[in-house]
Amino acid sequence: MRIAIIEDDEITRLELSKLLNTQGYETVLLTDFGNLTDELKQYSIELVLLDINLPYENGYEVCRKIKQVMPVPIIFVTSRDTNADELKSIQVGGIDFITKPYDTLILLEKIKGGVTLC
Repeated sequence: MRIAIIEDDEITRLELSKLLNTQGYETVLLTDFGNLTDELKQYSIELVLLDINLPYENGYEVCRKIKQVMPVPIIFVTSRDTNADELKSIQVGGIDFITKPYDTLILLEKIKGGVTLC
């Protein structure tokens, strides 16, 4: 199972990747924030974990663009925590929303739920 992580904070990105790898997931760390959709198309991805606060474009715009080119489930993983943020993530095509700092067990269950949508 291959999961793309789109997170601009390197420490968070690497920690999340390590957590998922220990659970048997393969991760792809996307860091070309100016060309995320093009970079994502290079891989066979089954789930995307997406931050909202990114360089160049916010996660909402990135989600819209991803949804235009591939039907992959997207879970927002972000420090933004308002109801408006959660609502907007759903409106642009996200299947779930989890705030940082997250409980790893809850995050893993949400990922399992997202993966079943594939």
